Amino acid sequence: MNQVSWAGVPTDDGRLFSDVSTINVVLSTKDLLRQKHAASQQSAVLFGDPQFDLSESQQKDALAELQKSPSPQPHTPERSSSVRPAVGVAARTGSAALSSETPTGKLRPLPETAAEVKAIRTMLEAKAWTIESYTQEGALEEAIKRVSGPRLLHVATHGFFEADQKKANREMLEDRPSGLEDPMLRSGLYFAGANRVLSGVRTSSDIEDGVLTAYEATGLNLQGTELVVLSACETGLGQVKNGEGVFGLRRALQEAGAETVLMSMWSVPENQTQELMALFYGNWLAGKDKHDALHDAQLELRKRLKERWGVAPPYYWAAFVLVD
Repeated sequence: MNQVSWAGVPTDDGRLFSDVSTINVVLSTKDLLRQKHAASQQSAVLFGDPQFDLSESQQKDALAELQKSPSPQPHTPERSSSVRPAVGVAARTGSAALSSETPTGKLRPLPETAAEVKAIRTMLEAKAWTIESYTQEGALEEAIKRVSGPRLLHVATHGFFEADQKKANREMLEDRPSGLEDPMLRSGLYFAGANRVLSGVRTSSDIEDGVLTAYEATGLNLQGTELVVLSACETGLGQVKNGEGVFGLRRALQEAGAETVLMSMWSVPENQTQELMALFYGNWLAGKDKHDALHDAQLELRKRLKERWGVAPPYYWAAFVLVD
């Protein structure tokens, strides 16, 4: 159920769910009773086009530049029993172990996400938002770990999710009776310098490895954050079958305090992603509810694709799902 993009599911009469219904996705039924809270200040933090090939010395230089800027002041919203607390902040910060099945290889650059960040920044500036943006060598894991409750967090990068483990690893049996590693290590996002660890290079202990796992993401300070947008591949895939329930990045970010997460269920073509994001932000900043903003953006993109190609397969427009 958590891997279905309902907007593109066909109905018996040949139409799609998005034609006949508005569907809101929640992590559990208790979230239907969760109170909405007033948005924080008009602030946004944007990430895109990380320099995955960043060397260790280059990362240390970039980190020194980051540390020259003042740390963001945390936004502390009015708390109530319905607000999700940040979970284990102290335990989740700093470098964490990676999955034993972390992929190897080399991430391709994402120059198109730099254009995406620039376009979103322009739209937000027109509405007098306060914006921080991080691209290339500045798109560090250290930078996202110091984010402090912006209204919007937008991350455009590669994401990953490893399939559930099927068999016990004998080496883990002493520590974990199930024989399975923490499922929160099996999904995450890549930041500047990530190609080093994916190439098997050991990371210095005084810098991050460029791989933000879901385990680490639960320690982000997203109290007061209304929306997190993950414009990345496969960031919606978070099913876990070893008794831990449904995890993945969206669960981690909401545990960290985010009210709503927008993410993709599959790898999305770059041009259509940028077009959908422009439509969504245009709708949202014009005052539409987030769910209506996404629904209308998907309908508009679907209409445009049909005009261009004669057909509009859901693959191109239905990947993104908004989860409260």
